[in-house]
Amino acid sequence: MKKFFIFSLLIFPLFSLAQDGTSVYPFMNIPISARQAALGGDVMSVRDFDTSFSMINPALMNEEQDKMVALNYASYLADTKYGTLSYVKDLSRGSLLSVNARYMDYGKMPRTDEAANIFGDFSAMDASFGIGYAYQFEDEWTIGANLNFITSKIDNYTSMAMLGNIAAAYHFERTNETVSLIFRNLGYQIKTYNGVREKLPFRVDLGYTRILDEFPVAISITAHDLQKFNISQETNINGQEVGFGKKVLDHFSFGVELFPQEAFNIRFGYNVKRGSELAVLDQRNFTGLSAGFGIKISWLRFDYAHVRYHNSSNVNMFGLALDLIEIGGNRR
Repeated sequence: MKKFFIFSLLIFPLFSLAQDGTSVYPFMNIPISARQAALGGDVMSVRDFDTSFSMINPALMNEEQDKMVALNYASYLADTKYGTLSYVKDLSRGSLLSVNARYMDYGKMPRTDEAANIFGDFSAMDASFGIGYAYQFEDEWTIGANLNFITSKIDNYTSMAMLGNIAAAYHFERTNETVSLIFRNLGYQIKTYNGVREKLPFRVDLGYTRILDEFPVAISITAHDLQKFNISQETNINGQEVGFGKKVLDHFSFGVELFPQEAFNIRFGYNVKRGSELAVLDQRNFTGLSAGFGIKISWLRFDYAHVRYHNSSNVNMFGLALDLIEIGGNRR
């Protein structure tokens, strides 16, 4: 009970750090892997072999991730290209180190004036490079932090920032439960696009994952964007004002993974906010749903996710995880 009380005290900074955020560097809140995308897009409490989660939640690093490399790629919305890379090294005595990178290439776009005359084209791209550290103590508790250097380019305008994540995780091995709290994208915009400093995409997430004993399934519940209560649109697709209950539900996403500790996994997810705000009136479109699978063959793991954003916009994401220990001829 004492440990849970200490963990609950971490909730209090929510009230002092609350801010609205903005769209600057929004790629930092895009799902970092095919597995996360398939589980609803926000899950951040899965503590196992998957090094990808260390990019957003360094407190999930553990010995199973030692010398694991994960790569993920998606042809994202509007033909943008998105990719991530992560690696974790066990430094022994409860210390772990990670490195990561991600990019978003928006491609070329026509340059126009007020009269819609086209004058060539321009490109835009975002990228981040980061390192992370985690320390595990008392077997159940892990704390972690990472620091990311952000660079962004839109035509002739550039911007740079330093963003960090601070997290804590409690893993109860006997019941296969993990609870984690993370403060994401804290930092400072070093260089602005045009002299106006913008707010960073700060957010606070609280997640819970449990692997059931009775059936081989892992259930994840994530409460995201807790730094602000009202993250909903003013009205729903029927034109009615969004009520209190819906504003609460919009903070949640859910994920289910069948056979989570086996070589083959099946995953499903649902994002409440995305499901309601991108739905089309009087059409069955399954917006907000996601699904995918993972398969492990020797030292290679392949992941796939299909995410339903809108009737006209779906995303397919692919991931590869390489076990460098097994590649070297050793067994874990």
